[in-house]
Amino acid sequence: MRILTIIAALFWASLASAEPLRIASWNIEHLVAGNDSGCRPRSEADFQRVRDVIAEVDADIWLLQEIEGAAALARVFEDDEWVVHIEERRPRRSYPECRHTPGQRLSFQAAAIVIRKDVAHRRLPDLKALDVSGRGSLRHGVLIELTGPRPLTILNTHLKSGCFEGTGRQACGDLFAQLPVLRDWYDAHNGPVLIGGDLNRRLEVPNDAFWAVLNEYNDLHIAGAGIRPNCLPQYREFIDFLILNDDAVGAKLQGSFTETTFSGPVAEYPSDHCPISVDIDLGRL
Repeated sequence: MRILTIIAALFWASLASAEPLRIASWNIEHLVAGNDSGCRPRSEADFQRVRDVIAEVDADIWLLQEIEGAAALARVFEDDEWVVHIEERRPRRSYPECRHTPGQRLSFQAAAIVIRKDVAHRRLPDLKALDVSGRGSLRHGVLIELTGPRPLTILNTHLKSGCFEGTGRQACGDLFAQLPVLRDWYDAHNGPVLIGGDLNRRLEVPNDAFWAVLNEYNDLHIAGAGIRPNCLPQYREFIDFLILNDDAVGAKLQGSFTETTFSGPVAEYPSDHCPISVDIDLGRL
């Protein structure tokens, strides 16, 4: 018994002294495997710029959106350094023509979590119920659990687009149908939780109806609350978020929330979203 106590004490000491983990979210905007393909055609130089942003952020865990699949991720993440988890939803047989790039076709847009190989974790089943369409047209939530004495569950979401504020637009029906799915999943979960991704909703607009329901018990906390985005001048509110619950927020390093912005002409930006990130000390969970 004494030996087990000593082993446990050594484990906790090593956990407490470990480097914090950086968790980032990024909608990479139609990341497709082939050069000059999809609704955001990329050259080799464009793929390199995406890789440069990934290196600059230097995250240990990435919550990603608008990913065509594993081959697309392999263009920007080295296979020998990363583990890839892509939602289990199946691609359609065909996709329509892109609105802004005639002659090009839309590709599958999946959510994914990419995590460094040395970060202990396990994959959990997708939150498939977020596809409230029942047709495979809305993204699943991708789930992992960081293993340890007090596991941290991470959910990557990409919710229905088009209902950024208010409730009157057509897309709001699907978005608000996803809301009880998200809240019910969270209510059924015990322990530390991080919900992240592209929620396609300006949660920090005063009296936002979506956030009021999602956070009805005031037990969820937006990392970087009150900070305004600087990615593109026309967007003054975030729609990408990293949200921690009461059991996880104490592990967030003060002041660690960061939005990584781009330089140069807007037309040459690697995405229409900028990555956001936060540092978490698992020893403080």
